[in-house]
Amino acid sequence: MSTFEKIRFIESQCINPQDAIIIRLLMEGVGAHEIVYLKKESLDPSKRLLTIKDSYGMTRQVQVTERCVDLFQSAIHQTSYIINNGYDLSRQFVVKLKDSDYLIKVSLQDFIANQSMITEMDSVVLRTIFMRLRRLAGFFLTPELNHLTTIKLECNEKAYA
Repeated sequence: MSTFEKIRFIESQCINPQDAIIIRLLMEGVGAHEIVYLKKESLDPSKRLLTIKDSYGMTRQVQVTERCVDLFQSAIHQTSYIINNGYDLSRQFVVKLKDSDYLIKVSLQDFIANQSMITEMDSVVLRTIFMRLRRLAGFFLTPELNHLTTIKLECNEKAYA
């Protein structure tokens, strides 16, 4: 199984839309540092057009797949997060996500865990993205997922949409 196929499989197995959309956006060419600033209004679902704005105010637009649109909308509405992807029932618990206009929401635990080291909320969100990817990589025994933010996949995802 190729790296691309492994990552697609993991994305399909995520029970948290927040996790699945991170993986999907990375596969479709959106950087982790760009995901941090995405809001509900960043997506035009009818045109499947995502407007990305970075911390410097620079914008670009990306055509996304229908799967990305569906996951984006599910992630926007997610209010609680299931730790361990729901598979380890002995260690499974649900945390409430902080209400936010942003696509990626953090829990109070995410914020507290990073509070002493990070003062900006965008840094908390970025660290949360990396922690979620690391957790999924460990769970699915796929270390490639840790490097998804730094590699280009060999296949073009849009050809599979």
